Amino acid sequence: MKNLDELVLSRSQELIQTVQESVRIPSICSAPQPDCPYGREIGRTLDHALHVAQSLGFHTVNLDGKVAWAEYGDGEEIVGAMGHLDVVPPGENWDFDPFCGDIVDNHIRGRGTQDDKGPLFSSLFALKALADSGVPLKNKIRIIFGLDEESGKMRDVTAYLESEGPWLMGYTPDGEYPVINAEKGALKFIGKTNFTGNLPGKITPLSYNGGESTGSVPAKAEALLSGGKRELEEAKGILTKMAAELHWPISTSWHDSHLKISVMGKAAHATLPGLGVNAIGRLCSLMAKLDMAETYRRFFRFIGENIALSPDLSGLGLAASHPHTGDITCNLAQLKGDNNNASFFVGIYIPAETISFEDACSKIKSICLKEAIVLDIQTQMAPLLVSPQSRLIQALSRGYKSATNEEPRLLSMCGSTYSKKMPNMVPFGGAFNDEPDFAHGANERVLIDRLLRSTCIMAHALRELAND
Repeated sequence: MKNLDELVLSRSQELIQTVQESVRIPSICSAPQPDCPYGREIGRTLDHALHVAQSLGFHTVNLDGKVAWAEYGDGEEIVGAMGHLDVVPPGENWDFDPFCGDIVDNHIRGRGTQDDKGPLFSSLFALKALADSGVPLKNKIRIIFGLDEESGKMRDVTAYLESEGPWLMGYTPDGEYPVINAEKGALKFIGKTNFTGNLPGKITPLSYNGGESTGSVPAKAEALLSGGKRELEEAKGILTKMAAELHWPISTSWHDSHLKISVMGKAAHATLPGLGVNAIGRLCSLMAKLDMAETYRRFFRFIGENIALSPDLSGLGLAASHPHTGDITCNLAQLKGDNNNASFFVGIYIPAETISFEDACSKIKSICLKEAIVLDIQTQMAPLLVSPQSRLIQALSRGYKSATNEEPRLLSMCGSTYSKKMPNMVPFGGAFNDEPDFAHGANERVLIDRLLRSTCIMAHALRELAND
């Protein structure tokens, strides 16, 4: 039998080229097309992935563009990995083309290199190494190409389960090493409110918006204000002074007789809001200080200061933490509104073994109702917590130790991955916890040496899963 690590490295250039090619396809969810239910670009990315899998000698299945997979082996039970080819929009502040796929300083650069194209193709090439090794396998292995993760809807998982049913066990390469056994619960909603009645005030918010993706901390937010020339000049002075005192980068400009405000923040993954700076929160906090109707001011104060600028939810009295499962976090990702109504998107991530998930959801709904905000729930998924003694965690732990000669430790993850909907799954790789996290932020890139190391670890993990 051949050495797994040597087999991985023997195809390193193929893996690198595959990731580059996939990154160059801007696979952002868009309007459905024939045979492409999540949009044409995601369809193109899937076609590319299936072509690569077939060229590696794997049998492939495509369920009408909803989900697809490559498989190897003849066992009755199925194990494997499910990652996603869809990506979030690039957002602001990139130093290079987000879809370039170039190699600079031993990094492959572009959206999806970390989340999740790089890790997913690592799993595929890990399976190729395992297939070429001659190791006997008890279970069939599938590498599932997910296509609808970033929307939060995960219709691809639904399609798979309706067609195939649950597998024995597997992982999603959408986390980090060594081994993750806990994932926060998620409450995601659209909040809506209307501004009615007599709304006195010198300043009126004609329009305001921010955020490109529900999965990112918004890096930019803007508002267009109306009022008298003198009042708008006063507002400009107030905003400029406050921003300077707070060291918040803003710009103002005139559009006809209206004042436009642009506020900058810093993008980050929605589940790690502490790594970013919420531009919507800054904008709303500034707007709440202007001479406008109290109805507007109260709304901007609430979503700006109590939600967007309170990523630990202390603004709503819900801060909670656990030494293993982590902190409760909150991200106000998108805002759109005018002088008549407003809507915004919020993701709240609640760790296991802290506060009751159901109680937290109920309290959040009640608080919003008191603020005359109606909630349209998009996602409500309880936390994931898998026993360290489970068959799945033990197999992944053996795989990690076999590949690295290191004793694995268990981690908790902030995000919501396929593990919430696909039974018998946890996140495993492909990031390492000592490297920068660029997922959902600007300048996403992956170090090639780490990509190859991750592929080796996945090959060992797939072997353990297939023979458990």
